[in-house]
Amino acid sequence: MFRIPHKARYGLAIAGITVAFALPASAGHDARYDARNDDPAAVAAKLNQMGFVAWRRLRPDHSVWKVDDARRADGKVYDIKLEAETLDLVKLELERD
Repeated sequence: MFRIPHKARYGLAIAGITVAFALPASAGHDARYDARNDDPAAVAAKLNQMGFVAWRRLRPDHSVWKVDDARRADGKVYDIKLEAETLDLVKLELERD
């Protein structure tokens, strides 16, 4: 066996405690959501740009925005999914005439 000096053991203990406290702080961070567009006004502007005049419900869901019962000026109603980061169209489903 070899001997480890007291100061070295103390330094290793401090380093271990520092790592133990740093890991949980960074564990919950998900970089995918840093660029996510959380502004409902931006989503509403995109929907207006796409020709929609009204919608019943607008909600974020993981990496997409879900829009229920989006209505165009011609009266057709759609369910829509927009990519959360860029607001690009992911899904456009005609709900009813």
